[in-house]
Amino acid sequence: MTDVAFTDPDGSTVLVVHNENDAPRDFAVAVGGQSFEYTLPGGALATFRWPKSGAPKADRREVPLTGATATAQPAAADARAAIDADGSTRWSTGQAQAPGQYLQIDLGRRTAFDRIALDSGDNLGDYARGWRIESSEDGAAWHPLATGTGTGQLTTVDLPHSTRARYLRITNTAAAPGWWSLADVRLYR
Repeated sequence: MTDVAFTDPDGSTVLVVHNENDAPRDFAVAVGGQSFEYTLPGGALATFRWPKSGAPKADRREVPLTGATATAQPAAADARAAIDADGSTRWSTGQAQAPGQYLQIDLGRRTAFDRIALDSGDNLGDYARGWRIESSEDGAAWHPLATGTGTGQLTTVDLPHSTRARYLRITNTAAAPGWWSLADVRLYR
């Protein structure tokens, strides 16, 4: 999948998405605190447009994860794929969802953020049915940030206040027959 977003001369915002694969691909679009899921057939191109009056506003900026590392349990695939800013790669449990499975990110330094986006990518249904997010300064003592129930491929978690932490852990808290996958974990402030 490739995509590009831009502002037209009339002030509207345009998103163009191309599925370069032969098979259909599912993806999610998040705009201004709202999101929707869409299935794009193989080889297809889709254009989405928001008028100037309803154009998305950048209320936050993405925190780069350059230099961050990731580990996971189970270690079925490369955990780094969840933080490489490439939606075509993913970390996956490689087995049915079970409580206690996790992805842990070492941000490399204390980092400020107040929003977390958990994107399961184009693997329809591979989102955590239940989750817990925790932070830590040392990777040993964990502090709860948020818990919730997954409802789709993209889960956006707005924290009640800005958090500064070096480590972040996302833990699956529910059982489901499908795998749990993370194509991208993104932080915002």
